[in-house]
Amino acid sequence: MSNLELNCKWHFAEQLGGREEGPNDPMQDNFKKTPYASLIRESIQNSLDVPLDKTQPVRMEYTISRIRANEYSNFFELEKHIRGCIEHFPSNEDAKMTYQPMLDYLGSLSKYDDLYYIKVSDYNTIGMDYIKGDTSCPFYAFVRAAGVSAKSDATAGGSYGYGKAAYFYISPLRTIFVSTQTKDGRYFFEGVSSLCTHELECDHNLRVSVGYYDNNNGEPITNKKNIPSRFQREESGTDIFILGIDASDKQSIFNEMKEAVLRNFWFAIENKKLEVSINHNDINSETLPQFMEELFHDEHDTVRREKHYNPRPYWEAVHNANIDAKHIVIEDTLPVVGKVRFFAKKDKKATDKVLYMRRPLMLVKARRTQSSYGFYGVFVCEDRNGNEILRKTENPAHNEWSSSNWKEKGKNVSTGRDAIQEIDSFIIKVMEQMFSNHSESVQQIQGLEEFLYIPTAVEEDDDFENESLIGEAVDQKEDEGNSITTEISSNPINSPIVDTTAIGKVMVTDSVEENQERNKDGGHLSGHGTQKKKNRGGGGLSPKRIEGHFGDSKEGIQGTMLMEVPVRYRSFAQVVNGQIVHNIIIHSDYEIQNGRIDLIVGGEQTDDIVAIKSCSLGGKINANSISDLHIAQGKNVLSIVFADNMKHAVKLDAYELK
Repeated sequence: MSNLELNCKWHFAEQLGGREEGPNDPMQDNFKKTPYASLIRESIQNSLDVPLDKTQPVRMEYTISRIRANEYSNFFELEKHIRGCIEHFPSNEDAKMTYQPMLDYLGSLSKYDDLYYIKVSDYNTIGMDYIKGDTSCPFYAFVRAAGVSAKSDATAGGSYGYGKAAYFYISPLRTIFVSTQTKDGRYFFEGVSSLCTHELECDHNLRVSVGYYDNNNGEPITNKKNIPSRFQREESGTDIFILGIDASDKQSIFNEMKEAVLRNFWFAIENKKLEVSINHNDINSETLPQFMEELFHDEHDTVRREKHYNPRPYWEAVHNANIDAKHIVIEDTLPVVGKVRFFAKKDKKATDKVLYMRRPLMLVKARRTQSSYGFYGVFVCEDRNGNEILRKTENPAHNEWSSSNWKEKGKNVSTGRDAIQEIDSFIIKVMEQMFSNHSESVQQIQGLEEFLYIPTAVEEDDDFENESLIGEAVDQKEDEGNSITTEISSNPINSPIVDTTAIGKVMVTDSVEENQERNKDGGHLSGHGTQKKKNRGGGGLSPKRIEGHFGDSKEGIQGTMLMEVPVRYRSFAQVVNGQIVHNIIIHSDYEIQNGRIDLIVGGEQTDDIVAIKSCSLGGKINANSISDLHIAQGKNVLSIVFADNMKHAVKLDAYELK
């Protein structure tokens, strides 16, 4: 029998002191819910970053294939290293849960069985270079290091280090092979397995957690003829083989991949920057309409969660730009972020959601506005300068723009806030321009944390489950770098949404004796009137007694003393069965037995009063006030319906009556 392995074998070096690596790995939670969608996002974004010919699209191919166990017998020596992980941590349940399934899987394969793998290939990319001892090389960063970035250009993506993990956590064996050919015709190949510190039977020396599969004494193979033929590249670019996958339901894997391609990269495909082949089904600018209709039957995006959104109406806004009065494109050059474009599709059933993208033409975030005009929008910044500014405002998951993410010397950089505010103002201006004859005023764009945080559903408040698209954004790194990815952090960050909750007041009132003196005007204290009110700031977070009480008019509550109890709150509106419901999420440090809240509709200059129709927590409703509310310590969710059934930016003045 021919030697298909070409004598490749595993090399796990001895653990010579230093820190041991345990079996616990929190990063896997970032990828386990949608592993193949994460793979799509991670692999494509990095390959887009390093095109060989910028005039031609980068091409990605995803296939499933197999090797015969008896033809790669040295590879299966990995089993004894996996067993050693359990033996070194005999009382650790995580070790058993992680490594026993690997042993069971390898033990179930006879020498004539097949080991399946996913092959991820890119073309029209520059490949990954490697020079021994040079830590700036992309192949070193991806295969032989953790927490190292080989992207010397500060504007390149991959600065947070999530990328490589997407490949390892799809593999039940935590094992991949990497084969690359550089643009100048050099070849590099090596397998890598990421386990934990372990011991081998009859070997008193510990072994390191990461091992390499090659025939070059634990170094990458650099001679093409020494690379097993199955893993050789024939042109510039990179192949990554993810070993040991369950191929019993290939179609589900391919479907998840296709949907992830369309949700994240439809704009790049539409603009002929990218082509993707999944199981030999080609998704390109010509076939994109077909796949949109095939995978997304509904013409409307009615899904709340960003990662499950329907990209079809947004693609139509771009694909049919300026074809008629309902498909609009507006271009402008802004002082901070430079040249931008806004595409819109008018539709009465639309949810007024805007997708945000920058230069790589990959989705960053999707946010609803507070308007109800009826449109789907796509904002794109392709300006090189603006792209760099926005990249610096992104979080590790690259699914938000927030000035708090860009700090220098411990302080927020004002340029980030200026850029986000400029985009917000631009979109408001565009909406006013598109609907100039509409009576409704635009008040605020959702999701801009510096101004007003309004998630798209109750479940998306940061106290509820928050599932984000995980991945690094692609930038304009083109001359150097690697295809697929270049780094992984050894200490990944699972960053939550920035909490910029507003401060409101809950007033606690004590009963007043009949002979106690009233305030001389007998009027209402802050938040209890029915006139327009000016903007107010929040108070502290400690209760404070107010020397005064409500008057005896029908709007007030007679004979009570007020006590401020500041609370944190967030609010947002959503349409439920044709009715606009405003959800107010109140966080209180104190339990309030008998509370009262006043809801004010906030504008930029003045505040307005709108009557309340209903409240989910009951209570007595009077105009814009609700009394007799029980507000628990911690989180409270109120669903409010206003009498005018319109969306509003809500401000909260809250009080408690005792």
